[in-house]
Amino acid sequence: MTQGKPKRRIRNFLLDKRFQLKYTLAVVAVSAVISAGLGYFLYQAHRESSRVASLDDPDLDGALRSVLLDEDRKVLFALAGFLGGLVLCLGAVGIVATHKIAGPAYAMRRTMSAIADGKLPTVRALRKHDELQAVGDELKRMADNLREREETELKTLKSALEGSPAEQIQELIRQKEQRLAS
Repeated sequence: MTQGKPKRRIRNFLLDKRFQLKYTLAVVAVSAVISAGLGYFLYQAHRESSRVASLDDPDLDGALRSVLLDEDRKVLFALAGFLGGLVLCLGAVGIVATHKIAGPAYAMRRTMSAIADGKLPTVRALRKHDELQAVGDELKRMADNLREREETELKTLKSALEGSPAEQIQELIRQKEQRLAS
């Protein structure tokens, strides 16, 4: 049985819940306030139009008044539905957008933690659509250079065991002192 692409679930998008939800909540709150204000003004304008259409005539036919009130309710529900949907869509876009930052940050944090623990993992390139590409590229370059340096030093130490170790070890010491001085 072959494994396909992993299924995307909301928890897969929430890698750094604190960061992602904080910024998404800010977008949702601002859009909710703007939507509520816009909805209020639009609904008031529609009600005013209905009032003008009826001319506040107490003798106006009850059926026409009922139709206008029904139309006001329809507009209210349509506005609430549309603007509520807009807020939900902006929330979903916020989660996806922050995932493109939190995902690379999560991968880089794991790599840096491994390096701090003395391991030199092979660093994978970030996905094409991820943010922080330049930082990811530099982290990969750093890990590759560290790996190359370790391999060179390992060869030097192995050859020192076979030949005249003093000169090779002195060169290795000089290189390490030079790197630590910068």
